[in-house]
Amino acid sequence: MGICYIGVMRNFARGGLLVIWLAVAARGGGTVRVASVDALDEALRGLGPGATVVLADGEYKTTRPILIEGKRGTAEAPIVIRAEHRGQAVLGGAAGFVLKACEQLVLEGFVFTHDAEAAAVLLDDCRQVQVTRNIFRLQGRTEPRHKEHWVYLIGAHSGHNRVDHNLFEHKVRPGSFVFARGADDALVCSQHDRIDHNHFRFVPYGGGAKQFETLRTGGNDLGASGQSSFTLIEENLLEQCSGDEEIISLKSSDNCVRHNTLLNCRGAICLRLGNRNEVSGNFVLATDGDPGTGGVKLYGFEHRIFNNYFQGLTGARHTAPLALIPGTLATPTTPNIGKKYDNLTSVAPTHAWIAFNTWVDCAPLQFGFKQDSERTHLPTACTFVNNLVIRTKPQSAPLVNLELVCDLHAHDNLGYTGEAVSTATWVAWFRWADPRLRRAEDGLWRLTEKSPAVHAAAETTLALGNDVFGRARTDHRDIGAEEFSQENLQRRPLTAAEVGPDAH
Repeated sequence: MGICYIGVMRNFARGGLLVIWLAVAARGGGTVRVASVDALDEALRGLGPGATVVLADGEYKTTRPILIEGKRGTAEAPIVIRAEHRGQAVLGGAAGFVLKACEQLVLEGFVFTHDAEAAAVLLDDCRQVQVTRNIFRLQGRTEPRHKEHWVYLIGAHSGHNRVDHNLFEHKVRPGSFVFARGADDALVCSQHDRIDHNHFRFVPYGGGAKQFETLRTGGNDLGASGQSSFTLIEENLLEQCSGDEEIISLKSSDNCVRHNTLLNCRGAICLRLGNRNEVSGNFVLATDGDPGTGGVKLYGFEHRIFNNYFQGLTGARHTAPLALIPGTLATPTTPNIGKKYDNLTSVAPTHAWIAFNTWVDCAPLQFGFKQDSERTHLPTACTFVNNLVIRTKPQSAPLVNLELVCDLHAHDNLGYTGEAVSTATWVAWFRWADPRLRRAEDGLWRLTEKSPAVHAAAETTLALGNDVFGRARTDHRDIGAEEFSQENLQRRPLTAAEVGPDAH
């Protein structure tokens, strides 16, 4: 079926004839072009597998959410709702899209500028819905009535959705750009969602206030009770996302944060509630010298932090380049949820594996705190091995702040400051030698053939995958995030050209 052009035929709509025509076209897998919000609503009522609804270029003012309910495409014939030309159909006014119980549907190419009181895209009990190549630039209120989540995934049946190749920018009020949640009352997370190749930027510092996270998974009750999300957060660029000390906040278990680039973000990747999360292959960089730029903060059981490259980070304590924080609990889950939940609920990092990472010119890594009357349980049985921690220029602070931890396994790391070695206890964790690095054109410090890190890693049976640059690890592994090789780099810190709506 060909394209139906709607928008200049309003008189024909009398008596419902246009509604019937649109429904027949959509159910038949055809393409319908609309040029008003009313016509868009009408076209959306009869969607079937293979249908495409195209919104003409222009600026539109919504007065209520655009509802799509119970529409199901197939893997071979998804339903597509898109802008006629990417970035040229602008949705202002009161709200964006609300999808309920939809499957195999694509939202593509819109610009959202409406009031941030309503989500731009709310996915409620949706599965295999893709939100792709859109621009999100909502208007935050001076005094918002609630948290403003721009793309929000909820419902006990939510899962396998994808948010990719979008631009999110200029968020000034509490809430998250993307929040993959689920259903707190049913204790079910949205599962197996993928958030990838997005550009998140320009979230001003929130002054220490909470709830300004850029990305979130799960929720307080979901994380505290150990529910799993299996969310994949990969290949995103986060630039100046400084609203909250938790830039990416995981409040669920079994998530993976990999191959992302964080640039000049005040805060840290926070494994806040949940267990068995992976943070690997990320570049976390600070070039502006602003305070509070951090790396990874850990709570919970059995996390794996490996193959990450950190440079120039200035944060301390909760926003340190690495922070193992004492907790209020020593168990992986708690029954204290719902009305019993306490905002201080946190699980001391236990059996975390922190290996094959590189820290260059960073503030001290933070292992535990001094005695804390609220967080009484210490980081326990964590492993810190095969890491490269160096300074290329003098800095008065030590490489490590070691406070109260229990049964820490720290060995076979390579350290260097260019100064006399301290007599602190943590010095024994390192072999001390000039790492013989070179500074590449992109500003990163890279291994050379003569580096003492090459082929010097202690053996491990845990799977490592490729190094931070996407190259294979050899049988004789190198200390740090990089495996020295003459092969071409497969990954670098991401740039704006490689993410967002116009990226390939």
